[in-house]
Formats: sequence, C-alpha cells, structure tokens
Amino acid sequence: VVKALQTADAFEVATPADWRPGDKVIVPPPGSCGVAKDRMDGSQEGVECVDWFFCTKEISEEQVESAIRAS
Repeated sequence: VVKALQTADAFEVATPADWRPGDKVIVPPPGSCGVAKDRMDGSQEGVECVDWFFCTKEISEEQVESAIRAS
C-alpha cells in the first residue's frame, strides 16, 4: 500500500486496488478535448486507452523503486 501511494505521488498517476510495482497504473483524465483526442489516436506513447476518460500505462518495477529511493 505504501509503495502504491509513493508511486501515485511520484508519477502523478492512480493505482488500482491490489496494485504491485510493475503493474499498470491509471493515467489521470485529460484536461482538454485535444489531449483526449491525442490519447485516443495513440499519439501518446506508452498510454493504452479503453475510452477517452480511462487510460493506463506501464511503469516498470525498476522505475518505481528508483523514484521511491530518490524521494
């Protein structure tokens, strides 16, 4: 739970229940129609969208650990 909170803070994302380092995280909803369109068109690398308001991305376990250690 603590790593999930630290990851959410460090990467400005949300973590689902039972999240573990290396699992996908939830990207915050877009702030404009243009950003939503870019996400849905696939122009944001590494972001996978189910719909305009629900997108996920992968953050490797190594990235999580290094970000937590750096903070």
